[in-house]
Amino acid sequence: WVPRLVRARAHQLTKATQSLETHLGRKPTEKETAKELNMDMEEFNRLQRDANAVTQVSLNTKYTDGNGEKDIREIDVIKDKKSEDPLTEAQKRDLKNLLTKGLTRAERLIVVLYYYEEMTMKEIGATLDLSESRVSQMHSSIMARLKAQLNSRKKEFAF
Repeated sequence: WVPRLVRARAHQLTKATQSLETHLGRKPTEKETAKELNMDMEEFNRLQRDANAVTQVSLNTKYTDGNGEKDIREIDVIKDKKSEDPLTEAQKRDLKNLLTKGLTRAERLIVVLYYYEEMTMKEIGATLDLSESRVSQMHSSIMARLKAQLNSRKKEFAF
């Protein structure tokens, strides 16, 4: 909860910033905004800090799911921008499994080490006790087969 005066001043700040942005054609500096509001920097910084409080939301706020059966907290529906989308992760995993299904252990290892572990052909060769050129040959062969496999299943993937 935030007092009405603080909300009004936060609204004032937003309006001044938008007005200056329109007039200047860019985002105004703090000094320009403070001048527009006839404030010194100390007062302006206090206003910004108070305005920030207006936009804060409790993560424990509960909402009903519409049926009145289950409460949902704010924290339960906030997207974590750092984590991968579970659907995308599952699709990547399924595609990787589908593509590597017809490969031998060594071929699968080459694909995983090269594309997922980002190892060089030379490093893969050392790991598998193969020459760099042999790893490169195998990689080219694998890619040609996978490309043909994907082309034959194009409609499934809606490419």
